[in-house]
Amino acid sequence: MKIFTPLFVTLFFVTVTSHAQVSLGIRGGYINTGLESSGNGYAPGTQKIDSWQAGIYTNIPLFKNGYLQPGVSYVEKGAGLDYAVSHPVNLFTSGVTKLKLQYLELPVHLVYKVPVGFGKLLVGAGPYAAYCMRGDYSVSAYSDNKLVQSGSKRVDFKASPNIFGTNMTLQRWDAGLNFIAGLELNCCLSLSAQYGYGMVDIDQSQENNYKNRYWGVSLGFFFDREDW
Repeated sequence: MKIFTPLFVTLFFVTVTSHAQVSLGIRGGYINTGLESSGNGYAPGTQKIDSWQAGIYTNIPLFKNGYLQPGVSYVEKGAGLDYAVSHPVNLFTSGVTKLKLQYLELPVHLVYKVPVGFGKLLVGAGPYAAYCMRGDYSVSAYSDNKLVQSGSKRVDFKASPNIFGTNMTLQRWDAGLNFIAGLELNCCLSLSAQYGYGMVDIDQSQENNYKNRYWGVSLGFFFDREDW
């Protein structure tokens, strides 16, 4: 299933773009991702981490200067996790330090483009749905307040809790809104900035609230253009 899903999506986009005035593009780049958290249960605090995304999308004209851009993206979200317990002297302790969640994300953007001399300026927004294909987290061990060992563990989405040393029970599904602004150059290249606002609590423990947040910049390329 993991092999056939990306293949099916790719074939779908190729079929759609075979129709007149619909173009196909790819884009990818850097994101800064984190988890917005709240709650009273025992769970680590979070910091943002550097990550990346890549995907394909179609550009479908709807009205003058207005376009629909559905797509599919691989987005690696997550966060740095604070070790929530101090490291006393003469005691061996351990804690979770980083979480990475690999999502297959399906965004649908409504985009408005303004022609300029060297291309088009664009702004847009729209919903997304995402499924976490895999999750990993890092565990670090300390002795006398010094890091002595670190390793990685897979998130078992069937377990509860599923993050070592916390009460976190992460689920696979996510959804929210994306906001995008950028520039399409006449040479088929595009530059864009994006903000992802997760609206689903991905922690099912009922004691804490974790929602995905990220911003990023991407470089893209159109294989063809609907206005050529």
